[in-house]
Amino acid sequence: MGNVMAILQDVDKCMRCNGCVISCKRTWKMKALNPGVHKTAPDQRVIIKSQKRVDMGPFMRFSCWHCSNPPCEKRCPFGAIKKMPNGAVAIDPEKCNPGGTNANGVKCIYQCQIDCGRGGYPKIGVGSDLYSTAKAWKCTLCYGRAGAGESLIPSYGPPLPTKATAEEIAAVPEKAHQPSCVFTCPARAMMWDTRDNIIAYINDPANGFISAVGDGSMFWASRKVLLVPPKADPYVEDHVTPLISSLVSGPFAKAALVPTLLAGGLAAVIARRQALAAGVEEEV
Repeated sequence: MGNVMAILQDVDKCMRCNGCVISCKRTWKMKALNPGVHKTAPDQRVIIKSQKRVDMGPFMRFSCWHCSNPPCEKRCPFGAIKKMPNGAVAIDPEKCNPGGTNANGVKCIYQCQIDCGRGGYPKIGVGSDLYSTAKAWKCTLCYGRAGAGESLIPSYGPPLPTKATAEEIAAVPEKAHQPSCVFTCPARAMMWDTRDNIIAYINDPANGFISAVGDGSMFWASRKVLLVPPKADPYVEDHVTPLISSLVSGPFAKAALVPTLLAGGLAAVIARRQALAAGVEEEV
């Protein structure tokens, strides 16, 4: 039995270079439907977007959360969506048949998209050079090419490279191959590790995080601002997030440091709350 893996985005390090977006497209042979247009679509499975109304950061990753108990898996009439042993929620495009009817007469009405617990994924359409018909597409943690598991489609290519050391790979064999977004990021803003190790890393006071959100196999953390849990599709919450983030990212919010909770009762570490709160009291 392999390890349950996860990705942590260190929001403070992200500079929105979009290297992860481009590498994802190339790795999974996605069709360039709208070159130069930044939006979520069948040909884009990850997007980097500012949490605030003004486009000045903090920049957050928006993609599938790979839920621990994914609702999208349960109602797929073709059994195309599976929660894999390494934590990934993967879609087999060979089985996926949007709008079709299975052998029992159950018709696909895009249940996976309707049931998405985080809002927005999968995206359904012609999103790959390998398929001329519509399929459901989303991030799969590069399942089959990173971590554990065999490639769902051999034509996608060999296992992906890694920046992990020999010692790290010996401790966690799944680190022998990293997801494309993690390997490509020049700022090293994304971490690929076991879910348990990432939660421990977030909670270690030595790392200085004051806010963290996440569940399943996707986590976000910051040392500077309080984070709003991102939807899978950033445009689903455009009318809400700018208002909330302007409040939780301001000086008062950082002084108050209301804890952001991770699913399962995990509270974010708030290492500097007393010092910051004391500073505000002195100013008042």
